[in-house]
Amino acid sequence: MNYYSGDVFCEAFAAAYFPEQKVKPTLFKHGDSLWKIPAVDGIKPISEFPFQSSYIDFYEPYIPERDSAVNHSAKAIGYIPRVSHDLISADKWHQSSLGDIYEPAPTILWDNFATWDDFVNHVRTKRSNMFSDSRRRCRKLGREVGPVEFIYDDQRPEVLETCIRWKSEQYRRSGFVDTFSFDEHVQFFREMANRGVTVVSSLNCGDQLIAAEIDILANDRLGLWIPAYDTQYGAYAPGRLLLLFLLEESFKRDHKEFDFLIGDESYKWYYATHTRLVGEVGKRPLSARAKQALRTSVKSALLLAVSPFPNLQPKLKSTFEAFNAKMYELSSKQ
Repeated sequence: MNYYSGDVFCEAFAAAYFPEQKVKPTLFKHGDSLWKIPAVDGIKPISEFPFQSSYIDFYEPYIPERDSAVNHSAKAIGYIPRVSHDLISADKWHQSSLGDIYEPAPTILWDNFATWDDFVNHVRTKRSNMFSDSRRRCRKLGREVGPVEFIYDDQRPEVLETCIRWKSEQYRRSGFVDTFSFDEHVQFFREMANRGVTVVSSLNCGDQLIAAEIDILANDRLGLWIPAYDTQYGAYAPGRLLLLFLLEESFKRDHKEFDFLIGDESYKWYYATHTRLVGEVGKRPLSARAKQALRTSVKSALLLAVSPFPNLQPKLKSTFEAFNAKMYELSSKQ
């Protein structure tokens, strides 16, 4: 089952975004495919709430365990913004032009590796010094800061809160909309953690927390959701160190898959064996098309206005970021 289609996930989602209503997994049908998508009061799929669905990466086709009447009971749906269309090898992704059509969601299928050393050798074909450099940084971190400790499922509430704060700061530094400035999103992750849907992992040096991740777990599949670290320890690559500890732990726990979720970040491809192809299903509603057209026209107008004045390019970037942030804020009020 997809991460975002379970009963407990729906409980957490409702508690954060629709406290006066019920959200439950509901079957929808588009063409010949079935999709299990949480729906408000069993009617309106949450995929139609862009703000509330900010942290949902994609849905996957629902395949009943046996032929039944589910095909007839499923509600019709005209559009789903992000679904997984297929799973292909990482090599096939890089040898094709599929990036013009789909977003990748790189993943590791652990069945490809009989031993951890087999996986290490796989990574070395992509980046030969990954593990040697990481061991060096880890030893240096231990000498200069304190004994290094990895905790797979860190139950301390402050770890979750610190991870969210670091990620919020990273969004702002990078010029992205700070989605964690909205209380509903913060509450969503608290609700998820309280119900055991997430795994919060940490990297510590003595009493000092230096990196944390909020991951989502379902059906022996671990998804990397919110990674963050303390920037004052950036020289030690704490985010990478935590990820390597987590990958090995995932392998040892016999997870079927380590899912990097949506994103074409280069570091994911050092590890990935496959990727999901994520894209739309159906025809985008007029309101969504209008918003996209508005973003495109505003960006084009700003580029044209400042093209004779190169010194204004930074101002353009900040103006467009502010515009995107306002559009995002308005989507929370729909």
